[in-house]
Amino acid sequence: MSDVKICPVCKTENQRLNVTCSSCGGYIQDRVASLDLFQTLWLLVESPGAAMQRIILAQQKNYIYLLQALFGFAYVSFIFWFANIGVLIDNLQVILALVLVLGPAAGIITVMVLSIFAMLTLRMMKIPVSYRNVRAVLSYAGFPIIVSVVFIFPAEVGIFGMYLFTNEPSPFTINPLVYGMILGLDTLFILWSIALLIVGTKVLSEKTGAAFLVTVIVIIIALLPVMAIASLVSMY
Repeated sequence: MSDVKICPVCKTENQRLNVTCSSCGGYIQDRVASLDLFQTLWLLVESPGAAMQRIILAQQKNYIYLLQALFGFAYVSFIFWFANIGVLIDNLQVILALVLVLGPAAGIITVMVLSIFAMLTLRMMKIPVSYRNVRAVLSYAGFPIIVSVVFIFPAEVGIFGMYLFTNEPSPFTINPLVYGMILGLDTLFILWSIALLIVGTKVLSEKTGAAFLVTVIVIIIALLPVMAIASLVSMY
């Protein structure tokens, strides 16, 4: 994938992610009008680079709010788990209700903030990117985490119930083998999301170093609220 696209009509050099020529307006690569959700998600499994290229080139960044909302359920659940929120709230139904209520807004706001920081980081490195494209990459990179919250989180709640959100006693004490397996699966899905973020940022920037730097910054910023809430809970 070269840094420029040469227009076949007027031979003008264009930015790599341009769909039409900046000089004559002719198409220099395939136009992607909109995204098909399931086709795009399957392509993320089969060929992450091609999927991210398609997501970036799409004129309509379909389903990003849906993906962000679903990611928010995972994000709030992770915060509650890490912070041992059961120490403060000893009712499982209340905790799950808070996940459902807070999740969509938390996901949308979190991805918005992370996208701004990722975009600014790339622009500081003289890499021209749009906020819209960065946000789309981050939204679709969260797909594996969404899979985790849809399929694994209900099993965690079903097996451990209230003890999932407290260390009194820890789920490891209750069933170390099962809990270890579940944590392993969760970790694999998180690593998959991180890998997709690296691939997507690499497609955006065409620089491996920039992709890793943006990924590290995104992870650090995403963890700040987690650590802050955990610290507040530990004070009580």
